[in-house]
Amino acid sequence: MKNNLFCLVLLLTISFGTNSYGQQQPENPGFELWEEYGFGPDTLEPVNWNSLKSSDGGDFINSVIPVTLERSTDAHSGDYSVKLRNDTILIFVAPGTMTNGRVHATLPPSDAYVYTIDSLPEFNTPFTDLPDSLTAWLKFFPQENDIAHVTAILHSDTAKIADSTQTNWIAVASIDVPIQVDEWTEFSAPFQYLNNNTPEYILFAIYAGDAANSKPFSTMYLDDIELIYHETGIKPDRNQGFKLDVSGDDLTVYLPEKYYGQVLEMEITDLSGRRMVTKNFSSQTINSFSLDLHQGIYICSIKGKNFSIQEKFIKH
Repeated sequence: MKNNLFCLVLLLTISFGTNSYGQQQPENPGFELWEEYGFGPDTLEPVNWNSLKSSDGGDFINSVIPVTLERSTDAHSGDYSVKLRNDTILIFVAPGTMTNGRVHATLPPSDAYVYTIDSLPEFNTPFTDLPDSLTAWLKFFPQENDIAHVTAILHSDTAKIADSTQTNWIAVASIDVPIQVDEWTEFSAPFQYLNNNTPEYILFAIYAGDAANSKPFSTMYLDDIELIYHETGIKPDRNQGFKLDVSGDDLTVYLPEKYYGQVLEMEITDLSGRRMVTKNFSSQTINSFSLDLHQGIYICSIKGKNFSIQEKFIKH
C-alpha cells in the first residue's frame, strides 16, 4: 500500500472492495496490480498488500531482509499470483509473509507478527461486514513438515496476528495446509465469531510456512482470495440449541425447533479447509447422516435462510 496514485486509481475503478451484491471483499484479491516499494523496479509487492521488505524495521533492516514474496505468472486466474518462499537470514528462517497490515520485524522471526495500524491508511483495510467463510486458491510445496497459513481476523481498533489474548478480535478464519498441493486447489475455512461486536477492519496474515518454525525454501502460490457470504447483514447464530454427536460413521445434528422444515446446507471441512462433505437437507430437530471420513478433527457448518452456525467435532 505505497504511494502509487495510478495503481490506486485503477484499483478503485475496477474494484472498490465489493462484489455485485455490495458485500465487502479484500482489496486486489486476485493480485493483478503490483507496484515498486523502494528497492528498484525488480522488487514488487501487490497493491494494498505488504511483505517483510516493507516492515517497520526501518530502511537498513528492510534492505537486508531477503525477498520472500514475488510476482508469479503461474496463476489460477488472470495474469498473476503471489509466490511466497521461506528463506534464510543469518541462522534463522524468514517465512514468506504477506499481509494487508504491516509486518513487525524482529529476531528471532518467530517473535514477529503482523498488525493493523488504524491511524495509517496504507496499513489498514476498513471492513464492517460479517462474512461466513474465507476461501483461497493455492499450491504448496513444503519442506519437511512445514504448514502454510492463510488467516484473517475481523477486529476493532489496532490488532495483531498472532495475539494470545485475541485483543480486539471479533472473528477469525484460518486455512492451514499441512500437505503438498501440486495443482491449484480451493481451500476454505469458516469464520468463528467470538463476540457480537461490529468489526472496523480486516487483517490478513499469510505465510508460506509455520510462522513459529518455518522450514527453509517451503513455497506457496496464492491467488483469488474471497470472502463468502450466506446472507448480507446476518450475524451468525451463537450455537444455542445446536449440538453434534458422532458415533462411528454416523453424525447426528441436533437443531432448535425454530429451524424445523427449513432446507439447510451442511458443509464439513477438515482443518486445512478442504471440503469433505456438502449436503442440503430438510431440517428436523434430530438429523442423522452417514459419514465416509478418516479419523481426525473436522468443522461442521450449517447454513439456513437467516443463520449460520459452526462446530468442531472429532471422528474416531
